[in-house]
Amino acid sequence: MMHIPALLLIFCAVYATCHEDRRPPEYIVNLDLPEEQRWNAVVADFKYDAILLNKILGELMPKELVPLVEKIASGLDDYLPKPFAGEIRGIAKGLGVEVGEVLIPNIVYDLTAFCTSIVAQDSHGQIWHGRNLDYKYTSILRNITLVAHFQRNNKTVYSAVTYAGYTGILTGQKPNYFTVTADARHKSDDFWKNAILAILDRNASFMSFLIRQTMEESLSYTEAIVKLGYSVTIAPCYYIVGGPYRGQGAVITRGRMRPRDLWFLNPNHGRWYLVETNYDHWEEPPATDNRRAAAMKYLNATGQVDMNDTTLFKILSTPPLLRSLTTYTTLMSAAQPDVFNSWIRYKN
Repeated sequence: MMHIPALLLIFCAVYATCHEDRRPPEYIVNLDLPEEQRWNAVVADFKYDAILLNKILGELMPKELVPLVEKIASGLDDYLPKPFAGEIRGIAKGLGVEVGEVLIPNIVYDLTAFCTSIVAQDSHGQIWHGRNLDYKYTSILRNITLVAHFQRNNKTVYSAVTYAGYTGILTGQKPNYFTVTADARHKSDDFWKNAILAILDRNASFMSFLIRQTMEESLSYTEAIVKLGYSVTIAPCYYIVGGPYRGQGAVITRGRMRPRDLWFLNPNHGRWYLVETNYDHWEEPPATDNRRAAAMKYLNATGQVDMNDTTLFKILSTPPLLRSLTTYTTLMSAAQPDVFNSWIRYKN
């Protein structure tokens, strides 16, 4: 079996060149198709990179948990809700790999998502939502980053920035309704084990699956807050939500079973933006991570009057918010769906 160092040598040799930022390719995920067929075009275009990355991420999981993952994979419909079981099976078939090799990355992404998310209201009441998503193995992740437009009856129901082979959503927009980003929240060294056991209990959602279910079912910002805040998840996390109307912005700090905190925009009292990195907002982040302080400094320097998609992109493009681990930057505004835009980032 080829191990992580050897795999890293392969893709570092292939991808160790300088690049300019670029837009990710866009795909339609047809929700009217059978679940097993929805990702066929994506799988065909990203097959080599997706298989390589799946092998790398598979080695990140503690070895003692692999039998539990194999148990889940063997009875996928018993442990995962629709449409995820069918879609994962279809992706595995298209890649020519075992179901577990697709399931493991879906778990890894959920538990290791690091980012800077900002939701802000400008002086006209427009809500802006931006994020940088950071991961290890950035070089290859950039090559499987894409935008998926989920359509029903030839109409886009919601859109997401995602990775090939990933069926959940960490960054998404339901046009004219709400925008959502997610971030991991680690409060225990046993987070891997606890997450796997939660799946086996069949009573919890992946944090990214819950976003997609919310995109499907919720018809307002308020409904999204309730569903994201009060559904049981496999691990603690943060949900950052923006709505189409003034004052509609929130950071939901999640425990597994319930919200630990709900933090809302309050522009009338000076809270016109919220910044979430990977730490509870009421606690000081570690001295080694100054993203929150830097983001607040840049936002205050920009000011509410000058807040827009251009200035938010500039903020997210400034170190330490933009890092060598940043795979993509996304900008969204629920009230103006055409703002939805992403860039694959190369911090050379």
